[in-house]
Amino acid sequence: MSKKSKILFLFSALLLLAACGGPTQEYHANELLLEESFNSASAWESYAGGDVDIRVDDGEYRMQTDAGGYVWGLNEQEHDNVVIEVTSNQLSSFENNAYGVMCRADESNNGDGYYFLISGDGYYLIAKGEGDNVNPLVEWTASSAINEGQTENKIVAVCIDNYFALYVNDEFLTEVNDSEYTSGYAGFAAAAFDGGAADVVFDDLTISVGSFFGD
Repeated sequence: MSKKSKILFLFSALLLLAACGGPTQEYHANELLLEESFNSASAWESYAGGDVDIRVDDGEYRMQTDAGGYVWGLNEQEHDNVVIEVTSNQLSSFENNAYGVMCRADESNNGDGYYFLISGDGYYLIAKGEGDNVNPLVEWTASSAINEGQTENKIVAVCIDNYFALYVNDEFLTEVNDSEYTSGYAGFAAAAFDGGAADVVFDDLTISVGSFFGD
């Protein structure tokens, strides 16, 4: 294939990808910053009180809550442009919930940061924590890529410059741009709504330096 043909082929492929609702940016996961096996309880935030219990538990990070709002747990490694990958496993039967990862969470642990969330009933969301509020950047949307109920899902959050994208089970779901937070900590978040309870564990976490294709 000639160079010109290759260029035309690539351009056509990109057009096809856009037409099929694919991402507008292709990313690379480069240097590995963290590979977490959750063997050390001190590596991640823990809290137990009231209706919330979050901690490293038997080689996983477990979040249990029926408090009605969002809870989160952070590590203390600052990052800016990263790709976060993790396997989640919902243990509770209640499906009107939310769980996933955070990037660029504020070091003061006030809830600010970007949230990449899925739910037990097959929905996804990208949101921004601002004070006491978690405000959608992408509204809750249903996807057949998400395994519903008490099962596993692989979550990938892309945080590069002002670009944020969510992949679940190796399928692109959504993307958005925002420029408010430029660095911070990685974290996990969970919530249960309508009086229910959430119980989710996370495992096989990796955090890598993220860059765009061609950079």
